[in-house]
Amino acid sequence: MQRKADKLAQDVFDMVIIGGGVYGLCTAWDATLRGLKIAVLEKDDFAHASSSVNYKLIHGGLRYLQHLDFKRMRISIRERRHMMTMAPHLVSPVEFVVPCYGHGMKGPEVLWTALQINDLVGFDRNKGIDRERRIPRGHLLSREECLRRVPGLSADGLTGGAVYYDAQMYSAERLALSFGRAAERDGATLINYAEVTGLNVEGGRVQSATVRDKVSGRTLTVRGNLFINMTGPWSEITRQLLHTPQPEHHVIRSKGVQLFTRSLAECGFTVQTRQVDKTAIIARGGRSLFVTPWRGKSFIGQSDTIYEGDPDDFEITEQDIAAFLSEFNEAYPAARLTRDDIEYWLGGMIPVGTDDPNADAANISHRYEILDHEKEDGVGNMISVIGVKFTITRYIAEQVVDRALKKLGRPAAPCSTAKQKVYGGDIDQVSGAVQAAMAQHDLDHTTAHHLVRLYGSEIDRVMRYAREHGSLGRHVAGSKEALRAEIVHAVREEMALHVDDVLIRRSDMGTLGYPGADTVKDVAQLMASELGWDDDTRRAEIERIRTYYRV
Repeated sequence: MQRKADKLAQDVFDMVIIGGGVYGLCTAWDATLRGLKIAVLEKDDFAHASSSVNYKLIHGGLRYLQHLDFKRMRISIRERRHMMTMAPHLVSPVEFVVPCYGHGMKGPEVLWTALQINDLVGFDRNKGIDRERRIPRGHLLSREECLRRVPGLSADGLTGGAVYYDAQMYSAERLALSFGRAAERDGATLINYAEVTGLNVEGGRVQSATVRDKVSGRTLTVRGNLFINMTGPWSEITRQLLHTPQPEHHVIRSKGVQLFTRSLAECGFTVQTRQVDKTAIIARGGRSLFVTPWRGKSFIGQSDTIYEGDPDDFEITEQDIAAFLSEFNEAYPAARLTRDDIEYWLGGMIPVGTDDPNADAANISHRYEILDHEKEDGVGNMISVIGVKFTITRYIAEQVVDRALKKLGRPAAPCSTAKQKVYGGDIDQVSGAVQAAMAQHDLDHTTAHHLVRLYGSEIDRVMRYAREHGSLGRHVAGSKEALRAEIVHAVREEMALHVDDVLIRRSDMGTLGYPGADTVKDVAQLMASELGWDDDTRRAEIERIRTYYRV
């Protein structure tokens, strides 16, 4: 995957996708497979914002039962299966325990019924999935077993537990990039650090986009027949470019914060807060928080408050962490978490579907939206997509490309992504691939597991650098699993231009917090050699990554 900015000005694209998050990258893949010439423009790095700050779940929509929304539930289960078959190295089952209290709405009888309905709606949930990664049926636990599995649950009134299974991403960033790499392999042109600063409208159509190349500093004109706005929290700002070169940067979003802490249980589990979900038809009490095992830590998600302001100014504050910590400790006092227990944090913005600044984010139905600007803005060749869930990325991409083909006057072509593998997804079993990597490349289990989970069937492209240059076969300073070859691979083949690109969105060394000064120094030095940085640039990159981890 090479950064070929010059190509942007040379071609007229069938579809120009603005936004290189998971929605934009997956849509590019779908469209390319259907024969369209595609360009993707991303103002920062691929998957740098909402796509990387989710709580890592590909969920089957069990909670939609409370809303009696069986259609969304069915779609979620189907798309979870597709994700598991498309990216076997990146999406795997995860277990959750839901404590049961009394014998009413929170009791085991109601949960048992919900589990049976979930299994019935998801009757084909394991179609095409290898045995080691299948989603088991839900079941009940005794009171004693529930307390053993989730230490510290309130025993007062506890009558058992309900177990259900969902899916979890090993790396959301790598999954998004795998869609992009598949799109690029099949003919799409992808450019990061290319900011759309204007949309040139004539005769009720966008003729071109004005793009600032942040790498070269040049201004480019990108022509296309159809423009797709997939800029997530920036979607309204991008839309305003249809009418003004200086859009208002004020938005209203739901602010979600997630916390990483020491391991609280080997399984995932839920606890309830006092914040009631008023949109639920079948109410079971407060809003649920999910505690998920991830990389040996517990990942708690998520808070839900209103954010108002410029999305470029979004940040996690100590006040955000303290408020969510207090909410969680009230829901699960046994954890006794303090600020010192919080090892890392993530946060992102989700559409709320309202302009009411006094809205309660927890009681807003977060739903995706596909907006054709022909009716509302008088522009016939632009579509905006506001996504919410990582789970249904492929499903939304399919709908968008269906609409695009109609607008372009092209013959309808069937979507094939559900039957394809993402880049790196051509493996049978993760465990078998790990054993093969150990034998073929003389790797220890920890390193082989890390490489297979991130790169899947494309691990040889990384190991090629390790074979050609002996020093690149060593671990990155301070790491027990990442190889120095990954940094060179990220720069030469995955458009990594900054230290945070490598640490967070390519090698995954920085997704559990600041990886340490030795690691950062080693990565920066390797990138300096590859990209020709002088000492001032290298030092600036080191400071850039330190700033990233500050609250």
